[in-house]
Amino acid sequence: MTTLTPGANTAVASGTLSVTIGYTPVPGADLDVSAFLLNEAGKVRGDNDMCFFGQQSVNNGAVKLVESAAGRSVFSLDLDAIDAAIEKVALTATIYENKANFAAFPQLTVSVSGGIEAPIPTQGMQETALILGEFYRRQGVWKFRCVAQGFAGGLAPLAQHFGVEIAAPAPA
Repeated sequence: MTTLTPGANTAVASGTLSVTIGYTPVPGADLDVSAFLLNEAGKVRGDNDMCFFGQQSVNNGAVKLVESAAGRSVFSLDLDAIDAAIEKVALTATIYENKANFAAFPQLTVSVSGGIEAPIPTQGMQETALILGEFYRRQGVWKFRCVAQGFAGGLAPLAQHFGVEIAAPAPA
């Protein structure tokens, strides 16, 4: 087994991978996971580059959210089928409605089939959105990096970081 710390990376097998985000559920604080498909500029091309509970399959099924339950979410990534314009697939987690911060989650781990594990250090973490890790192409080979980068403010600043346009709230 290869264990990655934040910033560390490793090569991954081509083909289809299973990626599990496991965590200790926290009462009253739902964790939402997403995958953002990013171009060379690190941005989504549009809404169809976001895989989450409301859109569970993107890029012609190359990226799928196949399971989402308290304490566990699973993605399927067919790296060979991902559009050539996609340079990265970022895996993220947000706390629904910012009802807690990641310090409340004592265990948060990304596990990739083939024996890769990336425990995310959450102790003292005040953020409510995280980039957990990312699959990226380097010289034609896919790799996985543990990122563990947090964002205050939840989903909106995270999505904006990836180029998602957030509609302004309607006037009251």
